[in-house]
Amino acid sequence: MESVTERKNEIRRDPATNKTITKDLLTKIFIYIVLITFLLISIMPIVWMVLAALKDSSELNQNPFALPEAITFSNIVEAWTVGKMNQYFVNSIIVAFPRVIVILILASLAGYAFGKLKFPGKNLLFYLFLFGLMVPIQAMIIPLYYNMQNLNLINTYWAMIFPNFGLSMPFAIFMMRAFFRELPDELMDAAKIDGCNEFQTFYKVMLPLMVPAITSLFVFEFMWAWNDFLLPLLFVYNDAYRTLPLGLMYFFGEYTADQSLIAAGVAISTIPIIIVYIIFQRKFIEGMTSGAVKG
Repeated sequence: MESVTERKNEIRRDPATNKTITKDLLTKIFIYIVLITFLLISIMPIVWMVLAALKDSSELNQNPFALPEAITFSNIVEAWTVGKMNQYFVNSIIVAFPRVIVILILASLAGYAFGKLKFPGKNLLFYLFLFGLMVPIQAMIIPLYYNMQNLNLINTYWAMIFPNFGLSMPFAIFMMRAFFRELPDELMDAAKIDGCNEFQTFYKVMLPLMVPAITSLFVFEFMWAWNDFLLPLLFVYNDAYRTLPLGLMYFFGEYTADQSLIAAGVAISTIPIIIVYIIFQRKFIEGMTSGAVKG
């Protein structure tokens, strides 16, 4: 007790120590102010969108940034039914989940092959995949359209699913390869000693350790698939196959004067992404901080 008391008295008497403590405190306060400011800037559009969806249209036009005097869910109900958001929502699910699941499976297998296996031309083949990251999708639009037309896939779900298998694979392979390279080779050696073949080593030993990586890739791919606008715009003309982003464009044109209804439609399309991130945020953050972006 005496040593602690003496140390406290020493700190009080030492101006340099007091100056250091004050400087550290001010630095922490400044950091928190900056973080809180960016947090408010980030959530402000979401808060405004929700408030606008819960307001009456006349109230929103009079004071768009005020809290609603009376909360109403009629805008959300009308957007879901009259605006056909229920149909667009189902279409987005039909398009997004097959795309995400297939990409996760293929990228996991390819990432394991490029990260752990040895075969002739491995590096060359990997760089060819990476070349896909450098080619903008706008440069491939015309060939893609004619390919879908020749396959009679225009105005079908497959036109929005098949092209994305190739378009999303370069990033997915790059990400999964980086994760697999972080795993020690001794795990593979131990699995082979226990009698596992190559696929059993991948499935029973390596893949369970890749849950953070797979979760991170799932969140990315689901977000991109759910928000995809360009390909549905090019390949789908029939309203029965429109996804949420494409449906919102026509929805906006139809209900231009009713901003509350538009906000309700945007809120409906945003909710699944928020839910997915909330569910998988722990594994997503774990994956992004465990060396996933290392080459």
